[in-house]
Amino acid sequence: MFGKIKTICLLAVLLSASNLSAGSVFSGFAGAKIGFSSDKEADGFDPDLMVQSFFSGQFSFSENIIAHTEFSLRTSDLIANSIFKKTPAEFQLDEVSLIFRKQFSGVTNYFSIFLGTYEPIGSDIFLRRQFGIQPIASRITESWLGLAGSVIYPLFGVGGADVVRFSAQPIAVGLYAYVNHELDDSYVLNADGRFACAYRLFAFDFSAGVGTPLRSSAAEDAFVVIDKIYWRAGMNMLIGNHYTTSVFLQAGVSDVPFAKRGESFEIDEERMYLLLEPRILAEKFQLHISFFSLPQDTVDELIFVEDTLGVNLNVFTDNLYIGSRMFLFGVNAGLSFPEKHFMDFRKPKELFDEYTVLAAPYFGSQIGNGQFRVMLQARISDFIVGHPASAFSLNVGYKSQF
Repeated sequence: MFGKIKTICLLAVLLSASNLSAGSVFSGFAGAKIGFSSDKEADGFDPDLMVQSFFSGQFSFSENIIAHTEFSLRTSDLIANSIFKKTPAEFQLDEVSLIFRKQFSGVTNYFSIFLGTYEPIGSDIFLRRQFGIQPIASRITESWLGLAGSVIYPLFGVGGADVVRFSAQPIAVGLYAYVNHELDDSYVLNADGRFACAYRLFAFDFSAGVGTPLRSSAAEDAFVVIDKIYWRAGMNMLIGNHYTTSVFLQAGVSDVPFAKRGESFEIDEERMYLLLEPRILAEKFQLHISFFSLPQDTVDELIFVEDTLGVNLNVFTDNLYIGSRMFLFGVNAGLSFPEKHFMDFRKPKELFDEYTVLAAPYFGSQIGNGQFRVMLQARISDFIVGHPASAFSLNVGYKSQF
């Protein structure tokens, strides 16, 4: 049923777009990433080859009517399934949205209808769209795909949003209302509020909301029964800016249940998202030191981070010139612990029961209208425990703007 609702909303958005001015302007991004590694669970060398791709587009039908769309595709192992035969793949429609912009005295109002994940908290895409700032998200949460990056919790479903940006100050506030089918195997009505600002030396994005599962079969004499509410909150904060030494902080929690007759109020540490990152800007290089405790489903989407808890050092320069061409070069090194979280620091001896030590040089350059990147990752800990076959992985990505 929910799939039918999404399809109807998608058709409505596309139909609205097709009836707009033919003088529309289109821009977008497209890219792909290839990942080559060996299966960690195999006894010997068992190669895996995965391909991911994405497309993101913006249609400006007029100065005040804008549409966004983004979708992605992920294949299964091309080596196991043969690259020359049909290979199973996962297609995901990440976002379809239509935004209506209206200026009033001292404010600009953005009313949106959307399908999918819309300007999620944790990503810096909201700050970039509203204030035109440089990206502030951590480099270790990059996936080399899409625009959103790492997500503390998604604003996911079918719904609408209303955002007001003030002209006198770089401040924006917003309200979101949407329906999805993500909790308790029932429809969930969601509402979120948002506050964001972007000053020269301070950027901040905060969102909080609740999800209410709507049960229709819990009682015979009621149309809808609400017996539990889930709340969530998340924030991005940068003290400093892209051109100074700075401190970046991300924190949040999702899907925290609250019931009237609940015996206790507990937050699942596995659903908490914490990332503290001092960023040191020197004349020739930059150093980012990251301390993190992340949910497992977040880690599964990242390429620089292997486990849920750890510390990471990223030394890089993004203004290295060879001839007239500028290059990005860096080395990423980390110590992390699988299936551990920040509360496990209370038992430090148990942290090293299982751990990962890795080093990963990476390289990037502008090619045409796009950015080419390659990273070779070595898990030093795999050598220590006698599994050299799974120690190396290679990621190659290209993202182009048009």
